[in-house]
Amino acid sequence: MSPSYPPHPPAPARVPLRVGVLILPTGPWRESEHAWRLAEDLGLAHAWTFDHIAWRDLSDAPWYAAVPTLAAAARATSRIALGTLVSSPNFRHPVTLAKDFIALDDLSDGRMVLGLGAGAPAGTDATVLGPGVEDPRLRHERFAEFVELTDRLLTQHRTTHHGRHYTAQDARMTPGCRQQPRMPLAVAAAGPRALRVAARHADIWVTNGHSPGGGRLAPVAEDTTLARQITAFTRACAHEDRPPSAMRRLLLDVNRAEPPLRSAAAFEERAHRCAALGFTDLVIPFPRTQAPFKADLRVLERIACQVLPHLPPPAPLPQLPPVKGTP
Repeated sequence: MSPSYPPHPPAPARVPLRVGVLILPTGPWRESEHAWRLAEDLGLAHAWTFDHIAWRDLSDAPWYAAVPTLAAAARATSRIALGTLVSSPNFRHPVTLAKDFIALDDLSDGRMVLGLGAGAPAGTDATVLGPGVEDPRLRHERFAEFVELTDRLLTQHRTTHHGRHYTAQDARMTPGCRQQPRMPLAVAAAGPRALRVAARHADIWVTNGHSPGGGRLAPVAEDTTLARQITAFTRACAHEDRPPSAMRRLLLDVNRAEPPLRSAAAFEERAHRCAALGFTDLVIPFPRTQAPFKADLRVLERIACQVLPHLPPPAPLPQLPPVKGTP
């Protein structure tokens, strides 16, 4: 099947760096609603949540599901973009995931973004439905099929698919997304094969740097790592004969050693480096009162007032010539 390139137009070249927050779904809605409303009130571009059954750092702590959390956030806000960072094939099926997000796109009046990733090879998410898939080749095959089928389901009213990892028999998605022909896909990818999946299907490419434990340890987003990933991203775009400017580039900065919210000055310096590398979007953890991501909410408020209005646009990325033999 030929690639299904997203029809969404590339972001204007001089749009300043967009900043969003990651809000962990750890509290009951009566406590969490304030964070989502505040993210919008501060003028942030987007707000996201993790999509896990249980999460590494808080595996025995309260943890609420992503889809109903986003449904509540959609009704509590009116302007800010919302989404997952990210939903994975570890426990999600494309048919039910697409159906849920079509409803979320309606609830949000067309503000939803579906973030997709391969998921960690081990842990609760990977084994909660049975034995996990640890073989790298099979995991990539499953991820590629997961993204391709989800793309089709969000675009078509009826889909039949018989693949190695997924089956969809006359899956009906009427009325479809509020955003036409579908909502944006944000695809997390770091390796060459996964980057080609992102280049083929994504509206937004996502990275959080590199995890020294293959997803089992907190990721680190060092500039040297990010620069290599940006270069690999442009090569993947060349393989798919697609300009890098056709996609936004999002960095999820969850560094523990150098938290982006340790001060407004530290965030400003980080944001400028991010834009200089060519990222169009930066997402940071919403301040919590305890670890992980413990930070002072007043720092985020100062950033919104003093830093966001003066952020630079991202540096343009080179468009490499198409790789011979690609469509």
